[in-house]
Amino acid sequence: MRSSSKLLVTLAMLASVLAFGGMHAGAQADTPTTDETTTTEAGDDDTSTTDDTTAPDETAPTDPGDDENTTTTDDTTTTEATTVPESSTTLDPFPDPVDISSLSVPSRPGTTFQTRPLPPPPTTTTTLPDPTLLPANSGTGRRAVYSKSAQRVWAVDANGTVLKTHRVSGKLTWCDPRVGTYEVWSRSRHTYSINNPTIKWGYMVRFTKGCNGGNIGFHEIPFQYGQPVQTIAQLGQPLSGGCVRQALPDAIWMWNWAQLGTKVVVLP
Repeated sequence: MRSSSKLLVTLAMLASVLAFGGMHAGAQADTPTTDETTTTEAGDDDTSTTDDTTAPDETAPTDPGDDENTTTTDDTTTTEATTVPESSTTLDPFPDPVDISSLSVPSRPGTTFQTRPLPPPPTTTTTLPDPTLLPANSGTGRRAVYSKSAQRVWAVDANGTVLKTHRVSGKLTWCDPRVGTYEVWSRSRHTYSINNPTIKWGYMVRFTKGCNGGNIGFHEIPFQYGQPVQTIAQLGQPLSGGCVRQALPDAIWMWNWAQLGTKVVVLP
C-alpha cells in the first residue's frame, strides 16, 4: 500500500514537470517582440525594403548578427536599394536612316573624299640667255660681229644699235678664221671655190684668210650642180670650209651694208 502511494506521488511529480516544461515552451513561442519591426544592427548590409504588411517569420527569429536582408527599423522609412535605376531613355530598335549627303567629311589626300585640289608642284624656271643679244666685248663703232660658238652675225651701227642679226654656218677650227678684228678688203658679186670650181656662190664680202691661206668672207649658201649644199634650216650649224654662209636675203642685206673698210669682229 505504501509502495503504491510512492509510485503515485512519483508519477504526479513527473506529470507536473512535463506540464511546466510545455507551458514554458509555449510561453516562449507566444511572446511578442518588443516592436512591430526588427532593429537592424549597424553592421547589417540592407539592400531591400519591407513595408508594414509583411510580418516577420515567427518560426525563424532573426539572428542579430546575420547579414542577410532584413526589415528596416521604421515602417515609414525605406532603405534605398542598390539596384541601378532604369533609364528613362528608350532606344529605338529601328532608327530612321541618316542622310550622309549632308555630312561633312574631312579632306584627306589619297582618299575618295578628297574635295580640295592639291597645290601645284613647285616650278623651277631656268632662264636661258637670249641668243639674239649682242655679246659683250664685241668692240665699238659701226661693225659686223661674228660669233663662232653661237654661229650668228650682228650688224651694229655707229651708236651701238643692233640693226640686224641672223644665223650663219661657219667653221669652229681656231684659225678659220682666227679670233680678232678685221676690215672688209674685197667684194665679189659672183665667185667659186678654187679647190672645186663646181661649187659656186654670190655676194662675197671678204675680210680675212684661213689656215691654208684661202679667202674668208660673208656670202650666200653655195650651189653645186644647181643644188644648195645645205638647207636654210641647217643654218646655225658649223658646216662650211671656213667662210660665213647666209640665207640669200641675209647675204644680199650684208652685201649692201658691208662696204670696203667695214669693221668685222670675230669672237670665239
